[in-house]
Amino acid sequence: MTNNIFKKYLVFSIILLFIVSGIASGYNHSNTSSSCDCEKVENTYIDYNFDVDFPTMKPIPIDSINIDSSVYDITIVDTPAEFSWMNMDGKDYSTPAKSQGNCGSCGIFSAMGALESLIKIREDRDDIDPDFSEQYVLSCLPEAALIPGEGCSGGMAYMVFKRIMETTPEGNNVNGAVFESFFPYLASDDVYCSHIREGWDERLVPILDCGQISIGHDSPQNRERIKSLIMDKGPVAAYMYVPLNPNVFHQWGFENHDPTDYWPYEERTFEVLNHEIVILGWKDDISIGNGGYWICKNSWGQNWGYDGFYNIEYGALFTGYLIDWVDYDLDSFDWPDEANRPSSPIVNGPTYGGVNVEYDYTISSIDEDDDPVYYTVVWDDGTNEKYLGPYNSGEEVTLTHTWSRLGRYQIKFKAHDVWGGQSDWTTISIILPKTKTINTPFLKIIEKYNHLQPVLERLFNHLTDNIYL
Repeated sequence: MTNNIFKKYLVFSIILLFIVSGIASGYNHSNTSSSCDCEKVENTYIDYNFDVDFPTMKPIPIDSINIDSSVYDITIVDTPAEFSWMNMDGKDYSTPAKSQGNCGSCGIFSAMGALESLIKIREDRDDIDPDFSEQYVLSCLPEAALIPGEGCSGGMAYMVFKRIMETTPEGNNVNGAVFESFFPYLASDDVYCSHIREGWDERLVPILDCGQISIGHDSPQNRERIKSLIMDKGPVAAYMYVPLNPNVFHQWGFENHDPTDYWPYEERTFEVLNHEIVILGWKDDISIGNGGYWICKNSWGQNWGYDGFYNIEYGALFTGYLIDWVDYDLDSFDWPDEANRPSSPIVNGPTYGGVNVEYDYTISSIDEDDDPVYYTVVWDDGTNEKYLGPYNSGEEVTLTHTWSRLGRYQIKFKAHDVWGGQSDWTTISIILPKTKTINTPFLKIIEKYNHLQPVLERLFNHLTDNIYL
């Protein structure tokens, strides 16, 4: 008799425990929170769109570098001990770091990075974030690559600038950078130019001039040349050598995220250049062997370095041996006012759930000029979607996503307009806890009792500890 009562009580407790656990894991009300024991998804050294076989360009032997005859004559000026276009009297003239993915297109990314920042400097607008299309160069300007048509094998920022300026078939018959919204990045040189979205040629941002300078090996004199050029022309695209062992420079960036960290100099045999980045500034420091470091922007995603940026000691990895620069006419394009940016997206969707379940999120944003709106979503599980759209201003859009691992995810949504205007991020969370989601008609009846879950779990553990099968 007593044994039967005990068994019934045990079965009831177990059933009640699972029902309440189901509430905790499956309840989707946006205002509900839970202090569950979640399995966190740990980031590895793999950024979204970025494989462990990290991309560099096809190596360029030093003795094969041919400098254009129209070399820009650098005027040496007095330079301060510390300078950065990321912080000019409190203004940030940089643009967010991007990820080139599994494609050796660093030359294109460094070209766009330098041009985007220069536009902000010339316009004196730290409130805009021009975002130009690297895929346009890969797909529509094949002659910009070291091997024509194989942009993922590598290319020079200088050739990117040259082809963008040319109004010949090699330059797609127009002078101008194309906004990302018209040709989102696909990390492939096999995508046809015909995939570009309509209207791309109505909003081109022309380039005024460009050049390439062979600086040579690091020295105090050559540092002054680079510094003077950065103060005159803004951030510059710079070549360097990346060790091909992914556990060296590559891994260092995923482990060092402090803005004061820097990659140190060490003696190396110099033969090739295989990567291109953007130099935005410098900091002299007599406590460092070569007297300071360059402040740089990479194209390996925002989980590398500090938000995609990093510092490297003067002379390290031959940074700055070769420099590309670009210029822009501020009268060539009218940028929208700050007030005309799209509004931050309004997002509705679940905050709790389970793995391998498709969840819907509704999103909308208003553009005051009634221009089409695009969306970028970072799902925080190693995947993201860029420039979804176009959608009408204010249109409610439904996006779906499925997570395959347990954990807590911070989902970010951003709206863009056709001019490159961007909203602030809207962030929401979803928790996929360890407990299994159980669907039952009793959920709505007893969900208000989910605060009893810890008590029931302790009861269940006590009972099971005293059962002998």
